[in-house]
Amino acid sequence: MEGHMGDFWCQANSAIDIRSYLPEGNMNSVADISQPFHPFKSGSESFCMRSCNREIPDGEWTTLDLICFEGKSIHIVNGRVVMVLQNSRYITSDGKEVPMIEGKIQLQSEAAEVFYRDIRIKPLTELPEAYQALYGDD
Repeated sequence: MEGHMGDFWCQANSAIDIRSYLPEGNMNSVADISQPFHPFKSGSESFCMRSCNREIPDGEWTTLDLICFEGKSIHIVNGRVVMVLQNSRYITSDGKEVPMIEGKIQLQSEAAEVFYRDIRIKPLTELPEAYQALYGDD
């Protein structure tokens, strides 16, 4: 969806915790770094909207940085954090939760047209220091 770079949708049997406001009524959950972590998983609360629209206007390129390290991830759009997530996991058929700390990263799951260029993957040995405080006390 245009204007929604950085949103999170649970796919298949995945689950994760996101710093977010809880939804009110029919509204969606909205990410916010000042809020506690809340669980998201398929079959219940499975969508969280980014904290705000940081995309660049039509005709220009938007930069997305996705930091993933040891079950934690951060969505950064044009240099601004729009979502903080942790405890990435999947749920087995018998209900066991298994950490997801390696594997595929999905950048797009909707039918909306999107173009990517200059995709770079860089291995990390630790969470960058500039973002460590995002995981402080809840």
